[in-house]
Amino acid sequence: MCIEGEPGIGKTALVAAVVDAALSTHPAIEVVRAIGVESEFSLAHAGLVDLLSPMLGRLDALPGGQRRALASALGRSESSAGADRFLVALATLALISVHAEDHPLLLVVDDLQWMDPETRAALQFSARRLRHDAVAVLLTRRRLPGTESDDDLAGIDQLALSGLRPADAGRLLAGAVADTVLGPLVARTGGNPLALLELTRSLNSEQRRGSAPLPAPLPVGVRLSGAFARTIAELSPAARRAAILTAASFDAEAGPLIRALDATGTDAAAALAEAESAGILTVDEHGVQFRHPLLRNAAWLTATTADRRAAHEALAAVYRHRPGSRLRHLAEAGTGPDDALGADLLTLAAAERSRSGYAAASVIAERASSLLSRPGPGVDALADAVEDAALSGHVGRVRLLVERILAEPADVSRQARARGLLCAGTLEENTGSVRRAAHLLTQAAEMGTGAVRVRALFELMQAQYRLGSAQGMGAAADAIRSCADTRDPEQAMLVAHSAAAALAFAGRWDAAAEPARRALELLEQTPGLQDDPRYLLTAGLAASWAGTLALAYGDAPRRLRVARSQGAIGVLPMALSLLAGAAGLFGRHEDAFAYAGEAVELGTELGYVADVSIAQELLAWELAARDRPEQAHEALGAARRLQQRAEVSAAAVHIDIVESFCALCAGDLPRVIAILEHRIEVDGGRQPRGDYPLSVAPDLAEAYLGLGRGPEALDIAARHAELHRDSTDPDIRAETHRLAGMTADNLIDAEAEFQAAHRAHAAGIDPFSAARTRLAHGQRLRRAGERRAAREQLRTAADAFRLMGLDLWVGRAESELAATGSTVRRGPQRGAALTSQETRVALFVARGMTNREIAAALFLSPRTVEHHVTSVLRKQGLRSRVELAAAVTS
Repeated sequence: MCIEGEPGIGKTALVAAVVDAALSTHPAIEVVRAIGVESEFSLAHAGLVDLLSPMLGRLDALPGGQRRALASALGRSESSAGADRFLVALATLALISVHAEDHPLLLVVDDLQWMDPETRAALQFSARRLRHDAVAVLLTRRRLPGTESDDDLAGIDQLALSGLRPADAGRLLAGAVADTVLGPLVARTGGNPLALLELTRSLNSEQRRGSAPLPAPLPVGVRLSGAFARTIAELSPAARRAAILTAASFDAEAGPLIRALDATGTDAAAALAEAESAGILTVDEHGVQFRHPLLRNAAWLTATTADRRAAHEALAAVYRHRPGSRLRHLAEAGTGPDDALGADLLTLAAAERSRSGYAAASVIAERASSLLSRPGPGVDALADAVEDAALSGHVGRVRLLVERILAEPADVSRQARARGLLCAGTLEENTGSVRRAAHLLTQAAEMGTGAVRVRALFELMQAQYRLGSAQGMGAAADAIRSCADTRDPEQAMLVAHSAAAALAFAGRWDAAAEPARRALELLEQTPGLQDDPRYLLTAGLAASWAGTLALAYGDAPRRLRVARSQGAIGVLPMALSLLAGAAGLFGRHEDAFAYAGEAVELGTELGYVADVSIAQELLAWELAARDRPEQAHEALGAARRLQQRAEVSAAAVHIDIVESFCALCAGDLPRVIAILEHRIEVDGGRQPRGDYPLSVAPDLAEAYLGLGRGPEALDIAARHAELHRDSTDPDIRAETHRLAGMTADNLIDAEAEFQAAHRAHAAGIDPFSAARTRLAHGQRLRRAGERRAAREQLRTAADAFRLMGLDLWVGRAESELAATGSTVRRGPQRGAALTSQETRVALFVARGMTNREIAAALFLSPRTVEHHVTSVLRKQGLRSRVELAAAVTS
């Protein structure tokens, strides 16, 4: 839970009460605390160091990649290898979960808003996934009155604190003011407890009695800051110097602070004692800290510019053996250009970058840019800051920094501009408007040279794909071919892949095969590209365009395992969506259900928009086929909302096909007809495959027949046959014969068409379509009175649908079977009541993986996996993992 509220509202006091209650109720619980400090905001993983220190004895229990990433992030490893920020988050989740195996754990994080971005991301990621562990997470976050809470805590319970009522304020002030004054005091302060206390202390006796008016109303933050500023102003120069040095410090460690005070000739012990006695500082085993965050603000705001510089210089002098801290203080103390210091800061930024401290690296690179005297290097440093901010996922910061780059003279910053615009465009493509992304990426391509230009064009092509522009994709592919350095295998691969993508999207599948094969060869044969997670999706698409869809689906698990092990979550949503679609084509609908659900979960975690909309469509299809219409409706609604946000609604025609299928599952046949007739008017009904015009005919004909509109069903079947009777695709030929069988005048002709359809399906790849043909054949035989023959087809259909886990279609086949007079022998309902996440876990159990291995692969805690395994066994009526594995693989 996150407790939110304005400064002084009582967040910390409430947390203290919760901790006391927890310890009195559960003496074995371990409480681990961390406090966000504003001055440490740019210190990557500083909060994690505090929070995870008591747990590091269990670090060796983590999977190797996670262990190395976390050790590097926490400064416990000399390795210079970087790690994806999400791998650090995964390791944080795993370490907390492992540590909580011995006893319950309460994690308390105060002032989350001042935690460094890396720590905050890891905490939020973990908190959402510790639902089934013996772990409670209690966060506090400052929120000013009248401001909306942002959505970065989605999935975490939130409690917003409000002010005290007059009766409660009376108990707080304990007779310090007359009862008649309580109401006006609460009105002036909004019931803020700290404001009530501070304002009451500042009142004279007449004001406390109510015989004199109260001070003029001020916003609580201003009032508190003013009160604190007055308190600091009353300190002696030595104690005030101690407060300013504490405000300038990047951590709470007492030693450097005392040495800095001693260096100025100040009696450190006396100064700190006075500040502590005045209620400004607290000095204990945790170091030197301010009693309240607003006191830090007040100390810093009341200091002169010279005082602030002097504080940073004094601290820099005592950090000679800590180059990072020394450089940060020197940078803050600087007053003008300093090329040497700027260069040192860029080196420090590179070090932060190497341990995934991208947010910190961005801040340091930005400061370095202001110290470099020459405009070119300064703008290049800003471009570094943009790229680091993009890697840290800080969208707002990327936009602000790009605006600064664009304000620089164009003649010294074209490549830096291109780098900044490329980052902004890529982030926008993932998390915002694809249309705006295309504009930014076009600018990046126009300004950039070399690999930057190629990368910008490649991302532009992706944006054009999402916008449904075959012309835009073709233009981007041509531009990539004209500017890429094909001596570089990576750029050569992008040339080939771009050409294949443009051809395939334009419906020229045969022509796309050759460049797609070339792209695959380069991906597989070039060291460094084989398992590069950035090209997980690229490899899958290239394989499908090369005419080897089975290879694409078959090779996907290896690349997917590598991406998971590297914690490369950012590339997974679209890749998982592709795999879900491919799994559905092969009739592996449990895989499809698992992949689509995971794509939604991870994409939502990342704040993706367009990619998540595709995953929601696929999830809706699977939910509808599993007889979960309400959930399917919710997924469809989510997909449409995301498409509107991404501004791709006009191009997102596949959602109409999914919606019509959901309506078909729900029995809403008029809706099916309305959607599919519209699609025929718009594009000839050629979705979802560009080379398959009138692909909507099977569902449309079924809806016509269900409403007794036989002539229209016959017409659409004839039009489909005219287009596809000689198709080389066996599944398309099978659908042609199925339609003919469904609309034939007599049983003899129908029987011949259905038998031809079964033969065609035997050579195809789509078991779901084949099962639908069996169902339609059985229905036709039953209506003709051929009950025995109908039973054979209907049992085959029911068994096939059951094997795919598609309960609604199982029910339809069994209902038809019961109508023949046959007793329905219901098979095991595998996965009938499982969620997508439970299905995922079941599939991994079937592969023989342990709970820890599954947790690492699915970015969950082992306890959550254990909970899901137990749930799956209970829902399926199974007794062991062995039985579950056998049921899944049968």
